[in-house]
Amino acid sequence: MKTQRSTCLFVLTLVVTLIFSTNSFAQRGRYKYNRGSYGYYPYRNYSYVHPRVSIHLEGYDYGYDRGYYYRPYGSYFQMVVPPFGLRIGTLPFGYRSFYIGPNPYYYYNGTYYRPYANEYEVVAPPLGAVVRQLPPGAKPKVIDGQKYYELSGTYYKEQLDSENRLSYTVVGTDGVLNTDGGASVQAEPQIGDRTDKLPADSKPVVIQGEKLYSTTSGLYYKEVIEGNKVYYEVVGK
Repeated sequence: MKTQRSTCLFVLTLVVTLIFSTNSFAQRGRYKYNRGSYGYYPYRNYSYVHPRVSIHLEGYDYGYDRGYYYRPYGSYFQMVVPPFGLRIGTLPFGYRSFYIGPNPYYYYNGTYYRPYANEYEVVAPPLGAVVRQLPPGAKPKVIDGQKYYELSGTYYKEQLDSENRLSYTVVGTDGVLNTDGGASVQAEPQIGDRTDKLPADSKPVVIQGEKLYSTTSGLYYKEVIEGNKVYYEVVGK
């Protein structure tokens, strides 16, 4: 009788321990299965999985794995947007090909490629490109009464094709939106946007002990240093 009670108590303790362990683990992140390899992906897009391919560009190391790009972050890898000029040997499975004039392009998961020798180079989105899905992170914006989707200075216009399917056309790049009339309007920088150079009318100011740069249009920039490069990020308006 005493042995049965001891056994029941042990089993009950084990069940309670497993329940609390599972709940605690679920709050820290999530497991994701990705074509044959398990990886742990907390909600800030860090990964314990080592990317399959290493790429070096302008003093920076990048990881690449099946259409996704990473940079080392401590003992983890953080998913990033690939810089222009990065090259891969094989296009990811599921890419789409198209032409702008005589020039071939390839598209996958928000990244555009062009052939370069025997490789494929990451390039800026070409005007006129049409994609079936918006790249991850694109946000709606209304300019002159028209709705667009914007991501990192690239503007997409939603439309229906001949089969009534939604598609998105690149109608602006580098923060410049091309209108139907052929003219272009310079879109105002948004908080989080970065530039290599400060606007000509910017002046240094100190706000709450922090050095910023203000412009006559009411924007505030902060100097950001990454590696050996200096950027200026919009932090207020």
